[in-house]
Amino acid sequence: MIALLGGLIAACAWGCSTILAGRASRQIGAESTLGWVGIGGAVLITPIAIWYGIPDGTTWVDWVLVLLGAIGSVTGLRFTYRALSMGKVGVVVAITSTEGAIAAVLAVVLGAPLGLVPAIGIVLASLGVAAVGFGRHEHDTDEMVRDNRRAAVNAGAAAVIFGTSLYVSGDVGRRVGPPWVVMAARWLGIATMALPLIVTGRFGTARPAIWFGLVAGLLESTGFLGFLWGAEQSVGIAAVMATQYATVATLLSWVILRERLSRLQIAGVAVVVLGVAVLAVGDL
Repeated sequence: MIALLGGLIAACAWGCSTILAGRASRQIGAESTLGWVGIGGAVLITPIAIWYGIPDGTTWVDWVLVLLGAIGSVTGLRFTYRALSMGKVGVVVAITSTEGAIAAVLAVVLGAPLGLVPAIGIVLASLGVAAVGFGRHEHDTDEMVRDNRRAAVNAGAAAVIFGTSLYVSGDVGRRVGPPWVVMAARWLGIATMALPLIVTGRFGTARPAIWFGLVAGLLESTGFLGFLWGAEQSVGIAAVMATQYATVATLLSWVILRERLSRLQIAGVAVVVLGVAVLAVGDL
């Protein structure tokens, strides 16, 4: 029950965070949005990391890996927010949600065994992404189609970067503690995005975008904490639930933003969600 509830918290928080970050990105740009997300997330996660403390036995290599994971997280979010600023939410989240599949592929490339069930999940996710990226709603203009395909390219880059970061930070997170991994990404976003923009006078401060960014940062960190809570009982079950953030974001984009996907794209989203769920179940 705890694993299901923790994963559900993560899915809802990440789905809502995606919608808010997308709205902010279209108003103030991906870089400023990432800065505000970093600030909002840092407010929540920094006290938790300090309370958690530094575990005994950590080495400088561990902290270098934490930094590499943070770089991947910030870079991936930048591509994600750029994709959200130009394309439909359903297209973007269907592609970025395959980060777990990409991490699994990377693990296989580096020598880890791959079972039949995870392999099926990876194939399903890949087919779904293709359907989402190349599908077209009957009311989409040629410009909207071009924007969606540009968004798909950026979302694909984000998924690859997230997947690589997930692989790097997954192991070190168990040694230094997950709060430190999250906090490093939030503060790196502040240092590399918010501060340079503030210094040059280009930091977006338009409302309501700044509030969207701050709340998105709070929700993103909340979702991660919910996932960790659920993962204490079962990582696989929590992951299956958490990856449904793509479903939550797509439904919210349909209800709130009035976005429309073609039947092929809707089917693609469903296949991606199924593939990611199968991949997570394969780890149970």
